[in-house]
Amino acid sequence: MKRRIIVTLLVLFLLFTVAACGGASPGPAPPADAVQTIGQGATTFRFEVTDPAEAVTAWDVSTDETTVGAALLAVGLISGDESEWGLMVTTVNGITADWDANQAFWAFYIDGDFAMAGADATDIEPGVTYAFVYTAG
Repeated sequence: MKRRIIVTLLVLFLLFTVAACGGASPGPAPPADAVQTIGQGATTFRFEVTDPAEAVTAWDVSTDETTVGAALLAVGLISGDESEWGLMVTTVNGITADWDANQAFWAFYIDGDFAMAGADATDIEPGVTYAFVYTAG
């Protein structure tokens, strides 16, 4: 248990370090005609994924959920493990980031800025673009 807490704290430290140093940032926005539509609901937001090859895929996600994480889980675009700090996203758009294998993780961005909260703690706001960027150490 102590080891897991230490590893989690180290990962969080590294995430904040990457954010403070500029780190990886979302790639260029895809053309509007390349955006896919997914889900059903009254609220729609833009979601982008930058994969390990730095290719960007985008969706307009429609949902009745209130948080980005719940909406993306509901349409199957993300998965991960619940922890005492919330959802630790490990897989996005079918691509798994494995910290233990190559220090890879999914960095979460809100309108191009590194998020200070997880997707499951981020309320959906109109006109905002949310993104996950594959980041490897």
